[in-house]
Amino acid sequence: MPEKAPADGLGPPGLLAIIAGRGDLPRRIAERRAAAGLPFLLVVFQNCWEDWMAGHPYQRHEFERLGAMFRALHQAGATHVVFAGAMNRPKVRLWRADLKTVKLAGKALALLRKGDDEMLRGYARMIEAEGLVMIGPAELLGEDMQVQAGPLGRVSPDDRDRADAAKAAQIVQTLGPLDVGQGAVVARGVCLAVEAIEGTDLMLARLADLPAERRASAPPPSGVLFKGPKPGQDRRMDLP
Repeated sequence: MPEKAPADGLGPPGLLAIIAGRGDLPRRIAERRAAAGLPFLLVVFQNCWEDWMAGHPYQRHEFERLGAMFRALHQAGATHVVFAGAMNRPKVRLWRADLKTVKLAGKALALLRKGDDEMLRGYARMIEAEGLVMIGPAELLGEDMQVQAGPLGRVSPDDRDRADAAKAAQIVQTLGPLDVGQGAVVARGVCLAVEAIEGTDLMLARLADLPAERRASAPPPSGVLFKGPKPGQDRRMDLP
């Protein structure tokens, strides 16, 4: 079994397989590895291709052909795997499944019915059972992934905002063991929205569509979005 990645911000010296979703994160990891002269390989599933990927070593794979993917990763010499970027839950086409996927199908389909954290933990166990080591993006980007303390824009929170943030954090912490979501919105002590399977963007869109009478106790400008890890969350897979 390969050793875990050192905490030097560069990750393992061996070949790193980057399971690349959408967004900026996989590109940043790829560029950092390339600049350091460290080996890596982008693993790209259907509907996740972005033009920048063509400038790096990559393999295209299908969710239904996990056996082919694991064989290709072992042949390439991969030792570590990182998940990076947004990816929708796949619609599995079982008629395209290879033998490995058929063997894992029951477990994989059951995971798709779980909450995000439990699902991702399950996939991490499946990958590690293949002799690969799962690491998190934070081990590769370090402080570059972390938001610094303090206001990021023109608005600074007042005491009422801090109270709303504390209540929203308490909601997320309380619901965390149920693997519900990572975010909540509270305005003047009133909980307006809690993130569930839809994700943060759709939660905020739903909030924007609330009728005025539902927001009467919390008129704008007011309200705080809190987003943070759930208690015990595996931060290698889904770090908010």
